[in-house]
Amino acid sequence: MQPVQFLRQAWQRSPWVVISVGVHVIAGGILALHVVGRDAPPPVDNPMQIASTPPKLRADFEPPIIEEQIVRTVQPRTDEVELVTRDLPADLIIDPNAVRDWTEEAGLEDGDTTSDEPPEMSSSIGAGNRGGFRAQRPTDFGVTRPSRGTSGPGGGPSTAPPSREERAVLEGLRWLARHQSPDGSWNTAGARELCVPGSSCVPEEHAAGGAYDTGLTGLALLAYLGAGYAHDSRAFFADTVVPRKHVTGEIVKRGLKWLVEQQREDGSFGPGRTYMYNHALASMALCEAYGLTRERQWREPAQRSIDFLVAAQRPNPNGAGAWGWRYAARQEIELRKEAGELTDAEYAQQVHDADTSVTTWCVMALKSADLAGLNVPRASLDGALAFIRWVTPRERSSGPAGNSTGGGDTARYPGTVGYIDPNTAGEKVSGPGDHFQYHSAVMSALGICARAFGEHDASDPFLESAAKLLVKDLPEVSADKLSVDYYYWYYGSLALNQFDGPDSPRKGQRYWKPWNEAMTRALLSLQDATEKSCAKGGWLVPDRWCHAGGPIYATATNVLTLEVYYRYANAFGAERDAKNRAKAKGGDGGIEAK
Repeated sequence: MQPVQFLRQAWQRSPWVVISVGVHVIAGGILALHVVGRDAPPPVDNPMQIASTPPKLRADFEPPIIEEQIVRTVQPRTDEVELVTRDLPADLIIDPNAVRDWTEEAGLEDGDTTSDEPPEMSSSIGAGNRGGFRAQRPTDFGVTRPSRGTSGPGGGPSTAPPSREERAVLEGLRWLARHQSPDGSWNTAGARELCVPGSSCVPEEHAAGGAYDTGLTGLALLAYLGAGYAHDSRAFFADTVVPRKHVTGEIVKRGLKWLVEQQREDGSFGPGRTYMYNHALASMALCEAYGLTRERQWREPAQRSIDFLVAAQRPNPNGAGAWGWRYAARQEIELRKEAGELTDAEYAQQVHDADTSVTTWCVMALKSADLAGLNVPRASLDGALAFIRWVTPRERSSGPAGNSTGGGDTARYPGTVGYIDPNTAGEKVSGPGDHFQYHSAVMSALGICARAFGEHDASDPFLESAAKLLVKDLPEVSADKLSVDYYYWYYGSLALNQFDGPDSPRKGQRYWKPWNEAMTRALLSLQDATEKSCAKGGWLVPDRWCHAGGPIYATATNVLTLEVYYRYANAFGAERDAKNRAKAKGGDGGIEAK
């Protein structure tokens, strides 16, 4: 049939159909003319070069400060979102497509981002009563992702921390991004060179040496991982000091790659001797990186780091089981004995030597491995808890402790904890920062954390006695700043948030509330807020322990402190108790009963 004849018959039989088709054809033609009439974008010869061009900022650019409420809800890790503390005008040019493909660099084949577990699976140990979610995948880490909204996770009332804490976290992450070395590490020697010209914020006395680079890199990574940003996160933020864009996933990926490159065959981190503070922090970072994503890329180095940590544990002086940790690994002491560098008496003393600080960091590394579903021998955790109980003095005429009877703990405690033995409880731990005030309750905070994450017994009588000591020494900034102790404030915040924070079975927040108010007031007052300065977002005021890591240590530690609201699920949750009972009866996964 001819086209003209077809149209004539169509008009006679169904005129309304022909009219409808005609109208749509005319409308489509007008729309096509409108689109074609626009100026075409210039051709892109080198997309990568254009994507990496730094954003340009007007010299007179003054971004308005706008109050906002940031609420933590589930944020898929593949979503490309900008993290902001203020609305930025169009003068700050940010290319949302400038995200590199990290898979080849990270050693994954063909963009393989598959996990070791199906999406519906999660680690079988460690969930409290409010486990977190990341990328819509269940995880026993408590983190959720920051985004704007008016309700909390699941659509219920918001339980997010106030926006001032979130702004402080974001500014701290900006400062850390600004001072990450090109090789992915964070180190005191290179941080000063990365400062904005004319506004250096890293003191010269901290710009030397590399003994703590592994630990500092692990600590900085934990600050990002604690907010839920893993190696595959596409969330990004603009640097408000220099015209630069930072993609959180790339920051984390570079840091993790650097850690893996430093790992030796035995699972320790080099070069040089193994410093257990460094090892515990690096191990935590790798375990949490794996736990957040279940990416196989990080599982093997994370497991090897835990295997070394377990082998580095000191033996119990009574000859049965494990004990705590000290600065050096047990392997190094054994090698020194074999080389004839230690007498029998020196070896006997050193091989059983341990301290509460290093031991608690190692317990937290085991906790991270446990939550990630890695293999953690139960005997290792039991040995650490045996040491923590031993350095914790009991009151005179007190009942027996649970570890000696096998039953519930009926002892009475003053709440103090010793550094290396029970006789040192309450005594000052000396160091290069002795001109600062010493807060002996820091050992009590460490004791709470070790017991909470290792035993999950909310009825432990030690916990409240220790909490009472903490609230007697709340965070505050003295006129001379010598009261500042970020290490104490971090562990005190973690301890009390677990003990009677909002998610604890214990109600009332009798201890957490005054501590939290004092902690946020102190930390926020110490964070640098100088506009257009390299120091902005960092914590440059030193504390008692800054001699080792300077502003990198201070900033990463304080970001972690302000993430305490969501970083871990509560250790005393009913779900955790049920899972522990199941494991004691032969359940699988997580901590191995051996």
